[in-house]
Amino acid sequence: MSEFSPINSLLSGFLSADLSAGMEKEAAKVELVPPTRRLRELKCADPAADATDLISERFLYRGGICLLVGPTGAGKSSLLMQLAMHLAVGKGLFGLNPGALYRAKGMRILLVQAENDEAELAKMRNGVLTGTDDLTEQEKSLAQDRIFVCSINDRSSERFALALDALLTELGPFDLVIVDPAFSYLGGDSNSQKDVSRFMRELLNPLLHRHQVGMVLAHHTNKPLRGKEKDNWEAGDFAYLGAGSAEWINPARAALAIRSIGSDSVFELRAPKRGKNLGWEDEDGMPTVRRYIAHFKVKGIICWRDAEPEEVAELLAQPKRGRPPSCDPVEVLHCIQKVEGETQAHYKEAVSTALGCSPTAVQNAIKTGVAKGWIRFTENGQEKRYRLTEKGAQKAAERPSSVDWTPQPTRKGEEFNSGGS
Repeated sequence: MSEFSPINSLLSGFLSADLSAGMEKEAAKVELVPPTRRLRELKCADPAADATDLISERFLYRGGICLLVGPTGAGKSSLLMQLAMHLAVGKGLFGLNPGALYRAKGMRILLVQAENDEAELAKMRNGVLTGTDDLTEQEKSLAQDRIFVCSINDRSSERFALALDALLTELGPFDLVIVDPAFSYLGGDSNSQKDVSRFMRELLNPLLHRHQVGMVLAHHTNKPLRGKEKDNWEAGDFAYLGAGSAEWINPARAALAIRSIGSDSVFELRAPKRGKNLGWEDEDGMPTVRRYIAHFKVKGIICWRDAEPEEVAELLAQPKRGRPPSCDPVEVLHCIQKVEGETQAHYKEAVSTALGCSPTAVQNAIKTGVAKGWIRFTENGQEKRYRLTEKGAQKAAERPSSVDWTPQPTRKGEEFNSGGS
């Protein structure tokens, strides 16, 4: 506010200098009230003419951040290079398709990175040029002209934001910015909600809105999950795979995750946040938020490809490492119902053999069944013989068994040998 403004003159005539300055600051705040619109005035975007739709259908739009999360060494940087070269000429990669307006004209893209030197970046570029068969020679040449690369490894936090602002101002306009990786530029504690929130919400988001550009931000995963901690993850939980605070994903408009499925060359690509916008379908034509991608088969060529169904099926069929499978208490009920009056040792052997879980897990499931009133036992000396209660039979009837619990005599004359269906 100018020192010669009417408000300043009025204040200075009646109030002390300190109080006058304070009220002047409050008056300045009033002048900076953000613009508002009535709810009825808001309009939906026309998909065919939406200039903000970068990755369709509005999975990522101008002013928004897509967080790409993946483990160290999986190939996040090379995937980003390949994605950039496709989007630059208006083509999609692995179902990440450009918005309608950009399919014809492509995008101008700025890649800001910290971990790879010039030779590594060139090797990734050459891998895409050699390994992709869905780009023409003309498109490969055009993509290289539309992608600008800047290596920054000496600035973080505010200094990084200022450098990015300068790049967007001097070299722009750009449609998309790729930043790789987030850890290099945070300038704080990745576990601190305060530090991450400031980086994402106060530094990056306003910058992207001011320049009307979208961002893909690469981020590392936590240490590999193990046992039940991993088994219990599902659906949107995968959005929180990124290392550190949950605040990494909260301000991001979209998320992609590269996940291991037991191979160093075949991975799951999952879209845990806004993934339904991508319109992915599985082999049965049903909506899905995951697909499988793999490294190029030729040694020395850094490039990604669609994973073959056979190699994915083989990996998914392999036994999972780590803790043995848990014991389903309902299956224990079915086993006891089929052969009542046996000892705990009998059921422990039968169920652990059929389900692949530990005998201890079966023992705990039996204890749970007794506690819930599903199973009762009679004692004969030191032995306990088990049967289902009416409540247990009703519980078993709620879900059919996946195992044939019919006793099968073996060549050794054993009474019971359960086999999976």
